[in-house]
Amino acid sequence: MPEAGARRPPERYDVVVVGGRVAGASTALLLARAGHRVAVVDRVRFPSDTLSTHLIWPAGVHLLDEWGVLPELLAAGTPRLRRIRCDVDGVAIDIPVWPESGVDALCAPRRPLLDSTLLTAAAGAGAAVFEQVTVDGVARDGDGRVCGVLGRDRHGRPLQLRASLVVGADGWRSRVARDVGVAGERDQPARNAIHYAYWTGLDDRGIELSYRSPELMAGVFPTNGGACVWVNCDNRRVDELRGDLDAGYLGFLGAAAPDLVVRLHEAARVTPIRGTTGLPGIVRAPWGPGWVLVGDAGCTNDPASAHGITAALLDARLAASAIDTALRDPTRAVTAMRGFHATRDRIGRDIYDLGWAMAGYGWDTATMLELQRRFAAALVAEAREVSELPRWPAETRTDLPVASTG
Repeated sequence: MPEAGARRPPERYDVVVVGGRVAGASTALLLARAGHRVAVVDRVRFPSDTLSTHLIWPAGVHLLDEWGVLPELLAAGTPRLRRIRCDVDGVAIDIPVWPESGVDALCAPRRPLLDSTLLTAAAGAGAAVFEQVTVDGVARDGDGRVCGVLGRDRHGRPLQLRASLVVGADGWRSRVARDVGVAGERDQPARNAIHYAYWTGLDDRGIELSYRSPELMAGVFPTNGGACVWVNCDNRRVDELRGDLDAGYLGFLGAAAPDLVVRLHEAARVTPIRGTTGLPGIVRAPWGPGWVLVGDAGCTNDPASAHGITAALLDARLAASAIDTALRDPTRAVTAMRGFHATRDRIGRDIYDLGWAMAGYGWDTATMLELQRRFAAALVAEAREVSELPRWPAETRTDLPVASTG
């Protein structure tokens, strides 16, 4: 990683991306391929794990394939997931991944692999990557427009990166969003507590989803080297689950998916249990003078939908295209950004609302079956719309001229 000291002059880029995980790395990858001078800063050193829903729905698989990233994930052992078994209070539906979505398999890579693969691709396209950087805030010019970021490297030395535009890809607690003063819209309170661990030796039945009225969900996402086995509950019960976490995890799994717990007797848990008591739902306006928000910084989906990674990939595609237009022709900047905002909301609104309807608990069998039907239809519609987006050369070409980041 390049390091900057107090006496080093500020670096100048077209775009500085704050956050190097899915949304940030993908945005940087596309903009670097389009020939822009891009820097990415993140507080961690990659590869690095993070709490995740793992699953990538059809639209996200399509984008990873377009960008040439999917083959590397598969070569690293990410399984192709061709079937989904959904059990709602004992009403079980076993279906293949929807062929009408344009893809025949989903995937659920572990985050150290996914994030590092995307960030390495961004660096290979010419983006400068600054790891172990703490961002203290955005920089502003004399007119108050955002013009870069201020931070510290891992030694505590000042780091200033100036840019025409700052992309906040720094999660739902986004420092960029807070600094630019953008408020949330259509906010949802945290209700859904999520806990998971990785297992080996579990027989592979593809994606498994289980719902038990009125307040439990569980499932399996086969991933690299085993399976992610998860259980969700209304967070008003989280103390019950966490009183004895190992016993609570298995007990809640047994109530949500009895057959799964029996099968786990033949498997081995290979990691500690990780989790959260819930994430708030936040939708923010994703752009303003000198800044753009992508991923959870702009819109936080509840993990009940497992749509966070797919939404981050789609945000990156829409935002990067708009940013490219704005940088090449500033007279079109406002129109391009408004288009990004409108398209993000139009494509994602139904999935966001359905995810939060699941996360609100209190549903019965008939209600959840209808939510699942509508959710599947929304995922297919999203994938179709993504496949019909105008082809942007930066998605597939790696031979575009890229400015030096020296």
